[in-house]
Amino acid sequence: MNKNTLFDQPKINAPFVGILILFATICALNIPVLVTLWRHGFDDGTYSHAFLIPFISLYLYYELAQSGKLQFREKFAVLPSILLLLSCYLLFITTNAQISVGYWGALLAVFITSVTMLYRFNWYIVFPAAFLIFIFPFWGVLVPLLQNLSIAAVTYMMSFTGVPTYVEAEFVTIPAGIFEIADGCSGLRYMIVSLAIGSLFIFLNIRDTKRAALFLSLTILGALLTNWIRITALILIGEYTNMESSLMEDHNTFGWYLYVPFMILLFYWGNKLSDSLLPDKVKTFETSNPNKLVLFFLIIMTLASSSTLGLSIIQNTNIKQITSDNKKENTPDVYSYSSVVNMNIPVKSTDIAYTIYTFNGEDLDGKPSYYNNNLIPEGWSIQQEFVENNWLIYQISKHNNQALVFVKYEISNETSTQVRQFKVNRIKNALTGNNDTKLHWAFALCKSDCTKAETEAIIQFLLDNFKVKKNEKRN
Repeated sequence: MNKNTLFDQPKINAPFVGILILFATICALNIPVLVTLWRHGFDDGTYSHAFLIPFISLYLYYELAQSGKLQFREKFAVLPSILLLLSCYLLFITTNAQISVGYWGALLAVFITSVTMLYRFNWYIVFPAAFLIFIFPFWGVLVPLLQNLSIAAVTYMMSFTGVPTYVEAEFVTIPAGIFEIADGCSGLRYMIVSLAIGSLFIFLNIRDTKRAALFLSLTILGALLTNWIRITALILIGEYTNMESSLMEDHNTFGWYLYVPFMILLFYWGNKLSDSLLPDKVKTFETSNPNKLVLFFLIIMTLASSSTLGLSIIQNTNIKQITSDNKKENTPDVYSYSSVVNMNIPVKSTDIAYTIYTFNGEDLDGKPSYYNNNLIPEGWSIQQEFVENNWLIYQISKHNNQALVFVKYEISNETSTQVRQFKVNRIKNALTGNNDTKLHWAFALCKSDCTKAETEAIIQFLLDNFKVKKNEKRN
C-alpha cells in the first residue's frame, strides 16, 4: 500500500504551464495590438468565433503535453532563436509604422517562433499556435473575390428557376424587388469557420497529405456552395412571398440552418478518411474521442459565428470621433487623433477652413490613413480628384454648391498625398521609433463653381502660407 495516497498532489504539467506563461507574456507586451484585435475581430460578426480560438489552441497544447509531444528543449537552438528575433523586429517596425496587417502577421509569427524556440520541434507543436490565425481580421482581403464569385454563382443558379432576373454589379433585380449581394454575402464567415474546423479535424485525424487536401478542399467548396444556395433561396423566397417573409430581415441565421447539416455530413464522410480508423496506420496524436471533440467544436463555433450571437457583443468605447452632436458643418469624420488645430482663413471671396489633426501613435488605429476616416464632408459627392503641388484635391458638390477639399499626410515634416507613399514614409520612420503623424485637411467653398482661376488662387495661397517639402505633378 502506498503511503500518503490521500495527500498526493496532482503532477504539474510543466510544458503546458510554460505555454500559459509564454502566451500571457506575449499578450502583456503587445496590448495595443490586442486592442486592435478586440476592436476589429472580436467585435465583428465575421470573426465572432475568435472567442473560442485561444481556448482550442490551449486545449491542443494541453493534449500534446499530456501525450509527451510537448517537451522543453535541452539545448539552445540557433535557427528558431533567429526566427524569433526577426519576428520581434518585424513586430517592432510594423507597430511603429501602424501597418495593421503587418503587426497582426508579425504577432502570429512571434507566437509560433517562440514556441519552436522553447520546445523540441515537431509539426504538432506548430499547429496550435498557427491556429491563432483565425483570430486575426485580415481575411477581409478575400471579400471582393468571394463577392464576385457569389454574384456569378447566383446568376447561374437563377437561370434555372424561371424567375425573370436582371443582374447589374452586385444588385439582383426580380419582379418582387431588388437584392444586393453585399460584402456580408460574400461567404467569408462560412469559409473562415470551415477552414478552422476543417484544419482542426485534419490535425486530429488525418495524416495522409492527399486525403487532407481533398477534405479541406471539399470543406471550403461546401462552405461557398452553402452561401450561394442561401442567397438564391432568399431571392426565391422574396419573390414568392412578395418580399414579406421574415427571412428578408434575418437572413444570416437562415444560412447557418443550411451550413450545419452540410458540416455534419462532411464529418461523417471525413471519418472514412480518418487515420484513426485504419489499424495499419500509426496514430501520432491521441485524444479520448477526437471525432466527438471536433463535432462539439463544430456546433459551438457555428453558433458563435451566427450574427445573432456575434454582432454587437462589445461596444467600441476607445475610438475618439467627432460625433454628429458636436460636429460642425462641412468637416470630416476623423478617428483617434490626439489633438486638433482649427483655423478659419479669409481668402478674397471665400474662406478656407484649415484643420491639422495630430496623431501620437498610442492607439494603433490613430493614424491619418485609418480606413474609417471620411475626408469628404457629409452630404457632398466627389466630382473629380487630382494632385497639385503636393495637395490631394477633391472637387465636390452638394446641391448647387461647389467646393474644394485639400488633403495631405505628414510625418517628420515630409508630406505625401497617396496612402501608399505615406505607409512607406511611416515604415522608414519606424526604424527610429517615430510614429507622430499629421493629417492636413482644408475646405474651401467656391464662389465661381471652382473655376481654374479660383482653384489656382486657393492653391497658391496654401502654398504661400503652408510650406511643403515635396512637390508632385498634376495627374
